[in-house]
Amino acid sequence: MKLSGLNLHLTRQNKQIMTSPPINERDFASIINQHSRIINKVSYFYATDKLPFDDLRQEIHVNLWLGLKQFRGDSKISTWIYRVAVNSALMALRSSRSRIETVSLDFGMLDISSEIDDAQRENLQTLYALINRLEDIEKAIILLWLDEYSYDEIADTLGLKRNTVATKIHRIKDKLSKQI
Repeated sequence: MKLSGLNLHLTRQNKQIMTSPPINERDFASIINQHSRIINKVSYFYATDKLPFDDLRQEIHVNLWLGLKQFRGDSKISTWIYRVAVNSALMALRSSRSRIETVSLDFGMLDISSEIDDAQRENLQTLYALINRLEDIEKAIILLWLDEYSYDEIADTLGLKRNTVATKIHRIKDKLSKQI
């Protein structure tokens, strides 16, 4: 099935579920394009050798399409997309957990601005490598925090309590600083 430039190869089960799309393909493609940075970032950080970036991104696109009927507008669409993306990644990882042997991240594909110098680029790549070693939920929390989401927004996105988010961010910072 082709959705305005997005080639999604859906399973037979998903094709049956998708009989009445909540919006047209052009509007869906627009939403995907506007929020591609979120989708790509989550896909990069949760991709593995056994769960490649493109497969994970496709899974997120499918889940966004299927979940649009449930989006009530109680939060920003970007928050909802982040939540769907992270939950999709976590579910995909759980279903392939026994097959996962290593974690791989291609730093060449990350959106690292050409305006930063080599030292900053190297520091950023080191940070990404350290984040990639975190547990799945820790990755989700720190990525949202780095994108300047508030504790309340992170808690809402991940279904956690605000105090839990604050505690986890503090512990993640400590963990990362000890690894540097």
